[in-house]
Amino acid sequence: MDSKALITGIFRTDNTYKKGYLITNLDTGLIENVSFDETPPENFAGEKINYDENFTICAGDFNCHSHPEQSIYTDIIDKSWNLGTWCRNTIYKYSIKLEPEHVYLGCLRAFSRMLTLGVTSVMVSFYCHGNKKNLLDREVIRAAKNVGIRLYFGRMNYDIINEDAYDEKKESQKTYFETPEEAEINFMMLSGEICSNDIVVAPSLHSIHASTKEAIVKGINLAFDYGKYIQFHLSEDNGDVDLSLKLYGLRPVEFLESLLNHKEIKSLEHVILSDCVWIDDNERDIIKKYNMKVVLNPRMNDRIKTGEANLRKLLEKDIPLYLGTDGEASNDDLSITGERNFLKNRYPDINSDIIDNIGTTPLQFNNGFIGNIAVNSFCDLKVIDKEETVKDILVGGKKVIEDGKLLTMDIEKDIEVPLKESLDKLFK
Repeated sequence: MDSKALITGIFRTDNTYKKGYLITNLDTGLIENVSFDETPPENFAGEKINYDENFTICAGDFNCHSHPEQSIYTDIIDKSWNLGTWCRNTIYKYSIKLEPEHVYLGCLRAFSRMLTLGVTSVMVSFYCHGNKKNLLDREVIRAAKNVGIRLYFGRMNYDIINEDAYDEKKESQKTYFETPEEAEINFMMLSGEICSNDIVVAPSLHSIHASTKEAIVKGINLAFDYGKYIQFHLSEDNGDVDLSLKLYGLRPVEFLESLLNHKEIKSLEHVILSDCVWIDDNERDIIKKYNMKVVLNPRMNDRIKTGEANLRKLLEKDIPLYLGTDGEASNDDLSITGERNFLKNRYPDINSDIIDNIGTTPLQFNNGFIGNIAVNSFCDLKVIDKEETVKDILVGGKKVIEDGKLLTMDIEKDIEVPLKESLDKLFK
């Protein structure tokens, strides 16, 4: 017999507050019933969790773009660095030295911090394969499982090495590099290893400057064939626009459409575009036409001085929008609520309810959905007090944060202490 939980209290859905209850199946993690106009069943036989009027039950936040292993750089960065300086002093300096323990502990740090800040699901784009096939990739997945966060793992294909780059950058790119054929095999092998309601393994792509046309075509088709979303950094800085015009005679989104028009790819509807800072009106029209999705990383773009996506125009087109934190080392924190608050301050003329709804469009995840509170969605909840401080976090109906404390492990003893010891050796 399936085990179930009954959760009662005041729910926030669609920017309204409603007293009610939900019933979730703890084996599948899916919500089976939601009611805002009935009293809870009196003879419920499963686990009961009640929150009084001092707390609000919300859908957990979804971090739609993240590189969690980069949290190993949190303590060594200078927040004034632009993108190029940041890359030179972090990923291009240390990528070639990454061992499984660095990736695992760094991801533990990132995922545990996300949970304490209200994030219940995260989409990762991971390219630090280290010429080790899936050895380092498995560490990201292991960290997510052990912490208790829901993970959409994008196994990224990075297949360009800039021969004229400075030595550290070039050497790092060599450790990321896989041919599209190698990336496909490694994705299929990793995907075959995972059988979990809480984990999805999908293909991913890097960018116009780090993914060849062959990789882009193969990655988009591979994701389509496997029924997965695929994420692609697009126009984070103006250099990708210039490069796309040089290589293909088209702007980046126009180039993607040309692949579809020439029947080189099967669809664009499963593509999630990250950043979209340097896109024009025609590109926004194309995104809307094919129902592509866009993930914004506003604080990261602001910090590293790459510009900002035009939120007003994206909203006018009614393009599905999500929020991410991108490179954790340079962000204020890993809070999606923080991203929303940044946008509210940046765009005081936009209704705050509209900004609060960014990232809440349900997204397919295995046999359910994430991002909202509804039947057939995963029971991923954040419970906040009147000051909007996170009290509890539930993933699949099970508590992983209680009274603000991570239940799955001791953050200081199990994560921070061993990570700092490991990084002392890496950074020396």
